[in-house]
Amino acid sequence: MNITFWGAARQVTGSMHLLTFDSGYKLLIDCGLHYERGDALELNDSFPFDPSSINLVILTHAHIDHSGNIPTLIKRGYTGQVLCTEPTAALVENLLRDSVNVQLAESKSRGKGGKKNANKLEVLYSQTHVNTAIDRLVCFQFKSKFQINDQLSITFYPAGHILGAASVLVEVVEDNVIKRIGFTGDLGKLNSKIVVNPEPMPNLDYLICESTYGNRLHAITIPAEDELYKHVKKNCIDSPGRLVIPAFSVGRTQAILFTLNQLFVAGKLDGVKVFTDSPLGIVSTKVHEKYQMYLNEESIQFAELHNGLFDFPNLLVIQSESDQKALAYHNGPSIIVSSAGMVEGGRIQQHVRDNIQNPLCTILIAGYCADGTLGHRLMQGQSTIKIKSKEIAVYARVASTDVFSAHPDRDGLHQYISDSNSSQLKQIFLVHGESDGIDEFQNYLSTKGVLNVTIPSKGDSFLI
Repeated sequence: MNITFWGAARQVTGSMHLLTFDSGYKLLIDCGLHYERGDALELNDSFPFDPSSINLVILTHAHIDHSGNIPTLIKRGYTGQVLCTEPTAALVENLLRDSVNVQLAESKSRGKGGKKNANKLEVLYSQTHVNTAIDRLVCFQFKSKFQINDQLSITFYPAGHILGAASVLVEVVEDNVIKRIGFTGDLGKLNSKIVVNPEPMPNLDYLICESTYGNRLHAITIPAEDELYKHVKKNCIDSPGRLVIPAFSVGRTQAILFTLNQLFVAGKLDGVKVFTDSPLGIVSTKVHEKYQMYLNEESIQFAELHNGLFDFPNLLVIQSESDQKALAYHNGPSIIVSSAGMVEGGRIQQHVRDNIQNPLCTILIAGYCADGTLGHRLMQGQSTIKIKSKEIAVYARVASTDVFSAHPDRDGLHQYISDSNSSQLKQIFLVHGESDGIDEFQNYLSTKGVLNVTIPSKGDSFLI
């Protein structure tokens, strides 16, 4: 059996790992969009293998860098099913439909066409391909072994990270020998807001492990509600200002709204209005409410006690023009939670633009921002920021926190590997990390006695 790493190899995006059995059976783990430098269409529109030769796809979770190229795979000839958890299926439907809209908007902005010839715009796939992808989804429960055929079985384990995220144990029988290969997908950190803790897969022979934060430690160690309240108190209570929080639509938006609800129940949001403005975030929040039984005990108990997770009197969900006007004319202390998390696209850019010259406003970056993004430039303390080709002076304060991070840090990853019986593993493959950080993590693991570690590059293939 061979494993070939076609994505998220010395990079974070484009997760795609191919298992080819001795029998010729081919299993693809994730099929995400690449966001490397270069033309996105060229990067994602073709595959280094024949999509029609793939027998089965397993999807670990809904994020676009893991799911976003499944419609292209189908467009190029894949005819099989896509296995995932039920919450992942619900989330990925919204994310894939939004992906088409984003591609259309970006194509129009490049001057490739207009509304009258939208069907000629340069996009990877259409809503028709998305519909086909949604029809192909087959859902399984966590920790329930499913026999695919005489040679292959899979089991999903909770990964944390976001609602429904799974690590997948693949068991393959070849020459009367059982090989157990674990793919972490993206892991969550311990004691995260809303999501469950990641659960290691037992008795593995091989582990393919994400390494997003393999070279860093989380700076904030206090509870999320205490950390968020510090910023609310400073910017909205001690002075009647505005707190603008960029947040990814799936996962982080819900974690922040839940934490704000906790603060409201504790009587710490008196007089502070909260606005949430993200169409995708709104529908994703509804999915979280529907599948709250998959969330952690803190969330479940809160929902039972307070009849829900996210809705509280101080919250206004921006859904209409009148809601937008209510936000525009609100002069009191307020909090705006809007996507996208790196301040690239989405509604958040407009909110930043509207408030960047307000000295009573603080922009709170609540997660990782890639180099070159607007969020990253804000965190660098630049005196002016270019938004939509216009240079704007920065008078607002900029702060950051990693308390809502959806990934474990270096120590968390090491603990996960240790809990996976690292001494028994024949080999560990580190993926889903930037090249420098993943090298540092490998070196760190070696100081801890974990020596059977390989860092594959894109296209590398290994016999296991």
